[in-house]
Amino acid sequence: MRAMQTQKIRLWFSVLITAIAVAAATAPAHAHAIAGMRLFPATLNFDDPGVADETSWIFSHINAGGSQTNSLNLAYAKTITPRLGLVVSTDYQSLLPGGLPALRGWDNVTVAAAYQLFKHDDAESIGLLSLADSIGDSGGRAVGTPYSTWTPEFAFGKGFGQVSANWLKPVALTAAVSESFPANSSVPRTLNWAFSVQYSIPYLQNFVRYVGLKAPFNNMIPIIEFPMQTCLDRGCHGQTTGYLAPGVIWIGHYFQWGVELQVPVNHRTGNSVGILFGMDFYLDDIAPHGIGAPLFH
Repeated sequence: MRAMQTQKIRLWFSVLITAIAVAAATAPAHAHAIAGMRLFPATLNFDDPGVADETSWIFSHINAGGSQTNSLNLAYAKTITPRLGLVVSTDYQSLLPGGLPALRGWDNVTVAAAYQLFKHDDAESIGLLSLADSIGDSGGRAVGTPYSTWTPEFAFGKGFGQVSANWLKPVALTAAVSESFPANSSVPRTLNWAFSVQYSIPYLQNFVRYVGLKAPFNNMIPIIEFPMQTCLDRGCHGQTTGYLAPGVIWIGHYFQWGVELQVPVNHRTGNSVGILFGMDFYLDDIAPHGIGAPLFH
């Protein structure tokens, strides 16, 4: 079984390298996840489909099964070329199991390589491939794990700017699908699948029809995210957990912020509503000729 998982990782990696080779000469590049006039904001529950220079801080509070989890995720994304980037992230977690001592500490450090697979301005479509490694023993003993986990991922976004109905033009969809391969034979593999539905008020007022909304509402993007996870083996095959996460993202020139609720989709996920709050700073706009520029052009 472990040999089959290793073979799958190699297959994902081969797909990533092949896609890079095919797309390298044709894919245009921009800051952030932008295709044409469409900006796809950094979502709070899963990766957005763009390569960029940015740093994000996301705080979450969730109750599940009588336990309380508070988490602060820190991430830094750096472009190596306009289409190739690296992302380093980790979490500080405070776990309060019901009736048990609290667990606090840093989770494992995750390092990911991401490539802008395609970007079509006219179609407002964008796609990204990435390969991440959660490095074993890089976190604290209370929260981190002694084994690594490899996760290949495909993420994409699509805007509706070409439809005939004006009220649909501000709508966009983003999604991501990945599979996690733990380097521990007793830990199950998981299929991570997520998507979001967004309604961009900036797109509505700037490119469809001005409806008179003033600050701060003119820069808001109402959003619903659906981050889901399905267990693939080890006694939990087919079991799915996840959240419905409605909220809003506010877009500025140098940063964005967002807030979302986390509503469990089933009893296996939990029985109470959590909350997410995130800040994302656009380093490629803050320092376009310094820390926000690709290392190689």
